[in-house]
Amino acid sequence: MADLRFEPVVLKWAREKRFGPKMEILLANWVESWKEVTPDLIKEWENGIAQPTFAQVRKLAEIYKRPLAVFFLDGPPKEKKDPPDLRTINSEDNKLLSPAALLAIRKARRVQEVSADLHEELGERPFFKYARHSLDENASELAENIRADLLISANEQFGFKKYEDFFEYLRNKIESAGVITLKSGLHDSFPITDCRAFSFADQQPYLVFVNNKDTEGAKNFSLAHEFAHVLLREAGICNNFKSFSGHKNGINKLEVFCNQFAASFLVPEAEFLKHRTLKDKTKISPEDLDSKIERIAFDFKVSRVVILRRLLTFNYVTSAIYEAKTKKWDGEPRPNGKKGGRFSLKTILSKNGVGFSSLVFEAYKQKKIPYSGISDYLGLKMKHLPGLEKLIHSHAR
Repeated sequence: MADLRFEPVVLKWAREKRFGPKMEILLANWVESWKEVTPDLIKEWENGIAQPTFAQVRKLAEIYKRPLAVFFLDGPPKEKKDPPDLRTINSEDNKLLSPAALLAIRKARRVQEVSADLHEELGERPFFKYARHSLDENASELAENIRADLLISANEQFGFKKYEDFFEYLRNKIESAGVITLKSGLHDSFPITDCRAFSFADQQPYLVFVNNKDTEGAKNFSLAHEFAHVLLREAGICNNFKSFSGHKNGINKLEVFCNQFAASFLVPEAEFLKHRTLKDKTKISPEDLDSKIERIAFDFKVSRVVILRRLLTFNYVTSAIYEAKTKKWDGEPRPNGKKGGRFSLKTILSKNGVGFSSLVFEAYKQKKIPYSGISDYLGLKMKHLPGLEKLIHSHAR
C-alpha cells in the first residue's frame, strides 16, 4: 500500500463537509483519542505537502464519518446541494453551521436517498399529494385549504393536553401527504442557534427536519413552516419565524410566505376569531394580554409570538403593543432546549418518524433488505427491532 495516493482535494472536501470551511472549527472539536493524526498533518495533506498512510486515512474516515472508499476517489463525489441558507436572525453571529448541524443535514439527506431506493425496490414511486404552489398565491388561503383537505380538526387540536402530542398528530397528517418528517435526538442533536428546521424539496420523497431542542410551540410552527417550503418546492435552512410582512433588513419573501402559511395553518382565522377568550371583544387591554395569550396559545399549541401576531393581524392589539411585547420576550432567558435524550424506542420512533420507519420494515417484509438493514437505517440494535415494530403498529391504529 506504499504507492497509494490520496487526493488533497478529497481530503479537504471531507473535512469541510464534516466541520465546515474553517480549520479552527476542527481544532475546537479536536478529540485526544485521534492520535493517529494531528491538525498540522491534516494541513500538510490538504496542501499536498505530504501524504497520509492508509492507517491515517482510515482514522480520517472515522473522524469525518465517511466510508473509507470515498478517500480513494480522484475527486469529491457528486452530492445533492444543501438547502439554501435562509437564516436571518443572528445570522452574522451564526453564519457557519456547527459540525453537529452539518452532520444532521447529511444524515437527513441519506434518509431521503434510502427512502427513494426502498420505494424503487418495492416497485413504487414516492408520491406527494399536492401540486407545486407559488409565492404569488395567498398564503393564508392556501394554508386553510390544505388544513381542511388534511382533515385537521380544531376540536382535536384543542383536546390535546400536551404540545408534543399535537406535534405527532400534525406530523401524521403531513406524512400522509407523502412527506418524510424527522426530528433531532440522541446523537443527532445540534444547537438551536444553528437553525430551527430545514427541508429538502429537490427530489421525492420530500423531507422536513425539526430541531428538537426548540420549545414545544415553536416545533409545531417549524413543522408547518417547512411543510410550506415543500408545497412551494423551495427548500431552506430556517430560523426566522417572526417576519410576517415586508422585505426590510434582508427578510426573504419566501420566509414571509412560509410564516404566513404556518400561522394560518395552525391558527385558522375562523377558529381564532370565535375563541372563547375573544368573544364579544374588539380590543384586549394590556393588563389582560398575557393571560389571554397564554390561554389561546395552549389551545392552538403554538408559541406566544404566533398568537400575538394573530391578535395584531385582526386588530385586537396595536403595532406598538406588538413591538413592545416581542421585544420584552426576546429579552427573557430562553428555556433550555431538550438534550439529545436517553435511548428509548419512543425516542427512536420520534426521531425517524412513523413514515420512514414503516417503509423500512415493509422493505424487510418483502425481502428487499436484510434484517440488519433495518438496524442500519433506523439506528438501533437488532435486539430492539421487535419492540419498535410493535410501537409502529400501535401508532397506525
